[in-house]
Amino acid sequence: MKKKIYKLILVYSLIALTIFGMVLTILIVTSDEPPAKEIDDARKALYEARKSGANQYAILQFKNAEISYDSAMYYLKAENQKIFFKRDYSSCYRNALTSYNKAIEAKKDAIAVSKNFKKYLEGKIDSVDSFLNHFKDIFISLPLETNIYKDFTKGKMLLAESKYAFDNENLTSCNTKLDLSYQYLNRSYEVAKLLLNNYFTLYPKWQSWAYEAIDYSKKENTNAIVVDKFSKKLYLYNNGKLKYSTEIELGKNWIGFKVFQGDKATPEGRYTIIKKKNHPQTKYYKALLLNYPNSEDKVRYDKLKTKGQIPGNKSIGNLIEIHGGGGQGANWTDGCVALSNKDMDKLFQLVGEETPVTIVGSLLSLSEIMKNNML
Repeated sequence: MKKKIYKLILVYSLIALTIFGMVLTILIVTSDEPPAKEIDDARKALYEARKSGANQYAILQFKNAEISYDSAMYYLKAENQKIFFKRDYSSCYRNALTSYNKAIEAKKDAIAVSKNFKKYLEGKIDSVDSFLNHFKDIFISLPLETNIYKDFTKGKMLLAESKYAFDNENLTSCNTKLDLSYQYLNRSYEVAKLLLNNYFTLYPKWQSWAYEAIDYSKKENTNAIVVDKFSKKLYLYNNGKLKYSTEIELGKNWIGFKVFQGDKATPEGRYTIIKKKNHPQTKYYKALLLNYPNSEDKVRYDKLKTKGQIPGNKSIGNLIEIHGGGGQGANWTDGCVALSNKDMDKLFQLVGEETPVTIVGSLLSLSEIMKNNML
């Protein structure tokens, strides 16, 4: 009897195990699988979209694609924590598919936008570059304060950095640096422009002085020297006609009148050569000593001294010369006019004592200079 019971138990157990196995097999076969391919496709599409600049030029679409991808990964993790036959990856699948489609859309839009943006930036770079190149030569020669030169240098550096960013497809950075570059350059430009606008109020006087010098040369059939500080040129006229011209270098603080000794300014006015010097009478190879200060210089000095605008220990100064030792490519003298030794030899041979020397700020008006240099 017992054997019979054991047999029945064994049979029922086998039947139960068989049924359980069949149910388990059915559950395994019919259980949901994670959307691995869709998730991988979405990940790759996001990578390609970012490479195309979607995170800069199609921000909304790209952000939505990222959100959908993050949601897909959230649902994937949540479902994996469940027992296998209770898993449902449909939400994960939908979000992965949405992420893929939005990433593809973001890439397409980014490419379209970046093409137009690149053209825009190319024009912007050319514009800032042109702005810099049109006035940098004049700007560099102006005696401006150190902080203005720092702004100018910063603007140039930012322009170079913007070009590097553009070449490396970092267009947003390029645009930001271009804006900053222009701000620094324009600030420097405005200071330089204000300085020159104030300086060129003297232009009618310079014109008159230069005309008188040339006319004197013609009437007296003699030599006359005209120095143009702005163009850094010396002109020798004979009988009213230009006979010789050469490049010159001036004092470091060359804009405006010379006021006192040590101000590094080259004077402006009508002078005369009072002495021709050979070495060792001058340390600058050869020199033509001018009669600075003249009567106008003395009146100006006395007025400023009375107003307290000149330090008490500063004299009016003297020993302003046209001398050799030039050709250094910068304004370096204490107020004199420097020529290369070769040019000094020629000028020294052509002129003598009593030759008039007229020093002006510019022979061209500011508007004429602006046409060529944007200043």
